[in-house]
Amino acid sequence: MGLEVRRGRNGELLKIWYGAYTESNGKRRTVPLTEPFPVKHFPGSLKETGNAVFEASRARAKKELENFQTEARRKGRANDLTEKLIEAKTGRKVEYARLSDLPDLWRRLGRGGDEPGQPWLKWCDTVFKRFAGALTCEYLHEVTAEQAVAYVETLRRDFARKTEQDAVHLLRSAFRRFLPPGASNPFEGGINRKGRDRDGGMVHRRPFAVGDLAALFEAAKADPFMYPLIVTAACSGLRRGDVCRLKWESVDLRAGFLAVKTSKTGANVQIPIFQRLREVLETALAEKEPDAVYVWPVAARMHKANPDGLTWRFKKIVAAVLHDPDSIQDAPQATQAAPERVTLSEALPEVLNAVETNLDGLRRDRVTETLNLYAQGASVREIESRTGRARSTVSADLHRAEDLSGLRFMPEQARGDAKEKISRLTQLDAPGRARRASVADWHSLRTTWVTLALAAGVPVELCRLVTGHQTVDVVMRHYFKPQGEHLRAVLGDKLPPVLTDGMPRQIGTGRIAGLASLIETLSEDERKALAEMLNRS
Repeated sequence: MGLEVRRGRNGELLKIWYGAYTESNGKRRTVPLTEPFPVKHFPGSLKETGNAVFEASRARAKKELENFQTEARRKGRANDLTEKLIEAKTGRKVEYARLSDLPDLWRRLGRGGDEPGQPWLKWCDTVFKRFAGALTCEYLHEVTAEQAVAYVETLRRDFARKTEQDAVHLLRSAFRRFLPPGASNPFEGGINRKGRDRDGGMVHRRPFAVGDLAALFEAAKADPFMYPLIVTAACSGLRRGDVCRLKWESVDLRAGFLAVKTSKTGANVQIPIFQRLREVLETALAEKEPDAVYVWPVAARMHKANPDGLTWRFKKIVAAVLHDPDSIQDAPQATQAAPERVTLSEALPEVLNAVETNLDGLRRDRVTETLNLYAQGASVREIESRTGRARSTVSADLHRAEDLSGLRFMPEQARGDAKEKISRLTQLDAPGRARRASVADWHSLRTTWVTLALAAGVPVELCRLVTGHQTVDVVMRHYFKPQGEHLRAVLGDKLPPVLTDGMPRQIGTGRIAGLASLIETLSEDERKALAEMLNRS
């Protein structure tokens, strides 16, 4: 151990001295010194004695290394004493976590209650790995507040506001848990400070109009799996996860209430069970398996394994209900007969010939391989697994073969038109976002419940107790989003006639549309009872 000289990649001597020493833990460490290395006076080896200039430089470098070793030993003793003191007071040994270890440490963290889902844990892995890749530090305690602020600025530039806030919240929590005792958390403080417009450029879910909500219920009846989930979400205002994981212990049909502890905030909420919700719950009760914990066990399993699949199935129903301003059903080309669907195994030679004629090179080979696998009965997912190609690439190659041959062999629901329509009706482009914002999904039912309740005059505090929101401000800022129909219905009832009599009434909208849609769902006996009630009034 002692002074060293080093050479660069070109073989030339570096112009500073280096010093090597052994730390208290036995680890060898080499550090650059500030003393310039006199290259011109180097005798060729440190074992040889140089001239006066070289030896004077060697002496200064040796003195600097000794001072460095003394300071390192002092810090080592101080750190060692600090660690022993902390261990004596807390009963646990001080450990220094690496940034690269955050994903594993977070997954092994003990948690009470239900275990988190794999999609959320994968998102956490992505946040931690992205953060570790952006910094040059090795350990958590080496990250400074300045580095944390700079990293958050990159998040704000590249991602949506909510994505940035969620990532900061996760990093702050991880640092709080894994930093050594006494170390300052670089993510505490004013990193996530909000400006005057706390709403920023946030895109909110759109509530369903009463008529659209009734149509949504009617369309959902074709899917026995989704219908009770949609009804429960709309009639209770519960989040998607709380609906899918609703337990029988939370259902009191005799008292007519749901008593649920919400998964996001941990709030205990009570929700009245009205007739439409009661019907789906009683149906589930009639089909209940012995010792069943969840009201809809299949939905609970699917939410844990594939929550995005639930959202996709919901959006398909929504897209079939909402008005599509860009629909081409009335366009002239829509009246032409669509090509008859064929079986690929029978039409394979013709399709392969079209591919051979119009494509060449690697793309032709790729499409040919995909067609052969698909003709043998492999699904798009199976082809993705076998070939290692992305599912979107596999689907695009099959569509390309259809277009080249003029034959249709893929199911209609697999074609891009339906997917494009769903995206167009349920998502929205927003400036500064890496992805399109969802405006019509499960959470829209929660927004709908709040909007309809407040528009009907239900006190906001009562709404908050049902939804489990922590503050009234959250309810009003993020969930009360009345559309034109809601405003027309409410203001038409509340404003004096001097302001509304001159405004044309539109039959089929607002409360009238809601009543009409409800009447359509009544049975014959219920309609007779309603008619008798109206006659008596």
